[in-house]
Amino acid sequence: MGVDYSLPKIHIRMKKSICLSAVTIIKILLPLLCLAQSKNPALDSMGANMGRQNWERAIHWALKAAEADPSEKYWRYLNAAIFASRDHNADLAIKYAALVVDSEIATNAGFGSSFDWLRKDSRWIQLMDRVAQLKEKERQKRIQESLPFRDYQRELLGQTEDHLGSLVNIPSVEELYKAIQITSPVHSYSHSGRFGYYWLTLSDSLEFPYLVQLPINFDARRRYPMVVVLHGAVSRQTTLPDVADSTRHIAFFGRPFFDRAYQSGMIAVFPYSTNRYNWMMPDDGFDLVPDLVRQVKKMYSIDDQRVYLAGHSNGATGAFSYLLKQPGLFAGFAGLNNRPQVRTGGTFLLNGTNRSFYNVSTDNDYYFPIEGHRTLTNLTKQLNIDWVNQEVVGHRSHSFLVNSQDSTVVKVYEALFNNLLAKKRNPFQPRLYWECDNVRHGRVDWLAINELDTLIKTASWHTHQNFAVTGWREVMNPEIILDSTSQAFVFPRRSGAVKAYYSNNRFDLKTSRVKSVSIYLSPEMIDFKKPLAVVINGISVFNGNVSADREFVIDAYRQETDHQAIWIKRLQFTVPKK
Repeated sequence: MGVDYSLPKIHIRMKKSICLSAVTIIKILLPLLCLAQSKNPALDSMGANMGRQNWERAIHWALKAAEADPSEKYWRYLNAAIFASRDHNADLAIKYAALVVDSEIATNAGFGSSFDWLRKDSRWIQLMDRVAQLKEKERQKRIQESLPFRDYQRELLGQTEDHLGSLVNIPSVEELYKAIQITSPVHSYSHSGRFGYYWLTLSDSLEFPYLVQLPINFDARRRYPMVVVLHGAVSRQTTLPDVADSTRHIAFFGRPFFDRAYQSGMIAVFPYSTNRYNWMMPDDGFDLVPDLVRQVKKMYSIDDQRVYLAGHSNGATGAFSYLLKQPGLFAGFAGLNNRPQVRTGGTFLLNGTNRSFYNVSTDNDYYFPIEGHRTLTNLTKQLNIDWVNQEVVGHRSHSFLVNSQDSTVVKVYEALFNNLLAKKRNPFQPRLYWECDNVRHGRVDWLAINELDTLIKTASWHTHQNFAVTGWREVMNPEIILDSTSQAFVFPRRSGAVKAYYSNNRFDLKTSRVKSVSIYLSPEMIDFKKPLAVVINGISVFNGNVSADREFVIDAYRQETDHQAIWIKRLQFTVPKK
């Protein structure tokens, strides 16, 4: 989610039972915040006096709130310390901060920029050294507790390798194909808890922790639908946690995602990312999610027809990016408070015709205005894209759908998950459209663009969709609508595109700025006992019999562990010149 300027940044966490409301805090702080941003010297003395008075009142009410709800007491002491520090009252700031450091919230409390002026105070240095020691002790404890999960993960992956070994011994392609369809690795699940903690190695030096939540009454004999949930605020993630932690990070991903997936009987996966390796930009970490799905399939029995991708904010933009760049593993996509734009290249909206997207927008979102979502929804209807946009109105901010648990939010997630679970992947659909400006993302289902030729003329049907977006809102105060307009999408590089169709053992492809392509074949698509015809741009490039490739089947299953999209032959073609 871009930058988070919401009130929880200074730990104002209120329950209805607390006499001090968030509205009261805002009324106390707003005059001071306005003055603090003023550059008028005539207001300096008045601002100082008013600021002193307001910070004292804020401290008073924070302490009152601590009395009203003992369970939130130390969070209110943290508020009091922040207010005292902003009042430049070192003694009070350190007094209340010390109470926080001596409490159970010490390692979760944020001693941020409000305390910068105290960094050289010896008392403050001692407090922060204590916090650092507590955090390191807690970290080491989590690492030690996670070690059994590393052994457990190796055990589960080893059981899948054993299953693969049994398949390798099957001599005929026909029997191998059927065995892959109907059999799965047999796993011994010695861990019976709700959460599992695992790691994905993206390269020799990159290890990403992720959290797996199992459904109620998990049954090892069943194949389960799976949802991968992508978090927001990727630009602010400079490091990875040592261990995925359900007790500390549920709020980070959004508790409603956990709750709804659990109630819906799904396996839910929650990966972490950094600002360098993530699902948005740069492209360095884009393989993280597909590789994660493949690994989870090697540890749990997943219904390949029902794998979904969802997220909030930057996570929603990530889900949208996989829809348009690499949708093959998924049946459907969803995003809350999405900015629908591919950040590493062109936003080729027609690629969305291959899958579906469930979009949820709020009316006071600074990330992408609700007006833009409405325009996009109309455009997707014109393009026959399976796109749903659900609006949540009532001055609802960017973070409302992940921070609130009221009845509105419950209904939003219920509708979102119902929509996803109704979708089933069909990797053999007879019509595909695919466009890319980087062949690293050149494949969808049975069609792949191997090489581009962007110097030749573009086909008349190869066009880009775009629209102007108005209604942008201020980040700090999203009630204010800005007088600005921008284009929804950007197209930094030339692209190539393919329209493909098959029927009755014949493939017809039309290309634009493409040099070579591949077609992946399955018995679900063609009859291998009959000749196959391939026509590209009206020119016949193949006409004859094809045979299954046993080693190709084994290699594909070893990588994908996919029991539905089982490809038994790949054909590659150079696009004929006209």
